[in-house]
Amino acid sequence: MKKEMMGMMEDELFPSTPGKVKIERTHAISRQLHQCFASTSTMFLWALFLIALTASYLSFQSFVDSSFRYFDASWGGMQWEKQIRASATVRRPGGFSVLVTGAAGFVGTHVSLALRKRGDGVVGLDNFNSYYDPSLKKARMALLDSRGVFVVEGDINDARLLAKLFGVVPFTHVMHLAAQAGVRYAIENPASYVHSNIAGLVALLEACKSADPQPAVVWASSSSVYGLNEKVPFSESDRTDRPASLYAATKKAGEEITHTYNHIYGLSTTGLRFFTVYGPWGRPDMAYFSFTRNILQGKPITVYRGKDRVDLARDFTYIDDIVKGCVASLDTAEK
Repeated sequence: MKKEMMGMMEDELFPSTPGKVKIERTHAISRQLHQCFASTSTMFLWALFLIALTASYLSFQSFVDSSFRYFDASWGGMQWEKQIRASATVRRPGGFSVLVTGAAGFVGTHVSLALRKRGDGVVGLDNFNSYYDPSLKKARMALLDSRGVFVVEGDINDARLLAKLFGVVPFTHVMHLAAQAGVRYAIENPASYVHSNIAGLVALLEACKSADPQPAVVWASSSSVYGLNEKVPFSESDRTDRPASLYAATKKAGEEITHTYNHIYGLSTTGLRFFTVYGPWGRPDMAYFSFTRNILQGKPITVYRGKDRVDLARDFTYIDDIVKGCVASLDTAEK
């Protein structure tokens, strides 16, 4: 009995057929590999499914986000276009539809209010930069909004925004007042003057020359272009090729650029050389504010000196007179 048991165990451990163990082990490994590959294939298919599902979700999410951006964007949405058209609506016979850049600025606000008051359509554009406290510009924007003037927050260098504005409204005129102001600030931030006063002007002129109809452009140059000219009083025929500041140089460059667009594309351009403007809602960095503040506080005022240590003098123009000049320039602009 014992021998029979031993024989059976030997048969199991050492089969009589050579290679039997090897073959059985190979079959077992093959089954495991088959199961493994079957499992891997299934996982691969699931992975493909998950990838496809994720891609579909992201595409849908992108579509939803794009839709929301269209319907509720800072610019470009349906509500935005409705506000633009309402603001640009002309309310007098023969009236204009005017795009005012720098509309939340000092001069821009007053010009926009005057145009709106007489029944012209007005749409504003301003980037609300931080050259001075933006809250003042926001307050001016609120004033314009109360009079039915919509101000778009955006940069004149944004070609897509400009194209959109001209696509929504066939502006008859552009009052270009957006600029980086201030003479001494150019020492701290020269790039801002090139960005706004040169690149921004070119971007706007590009939009205007391509628009249909092509609007007449009235824009703010500066009395600073007279530069080192010592002859007084100044005249439009005086030399303006010796600027005394980067600000003045960018404004002089603007005069040459607008001349070029008139020559090549027939664009109607009128440049206005403003002498320092003062009045309600004025810029807080102006001398009359700092003089008044220092006088009230019992402090000395700062008087700048020029060549040979001679005290500098400056001409001031009241805002209402500037507005009259701006509006008259729009009225007399020719094709």
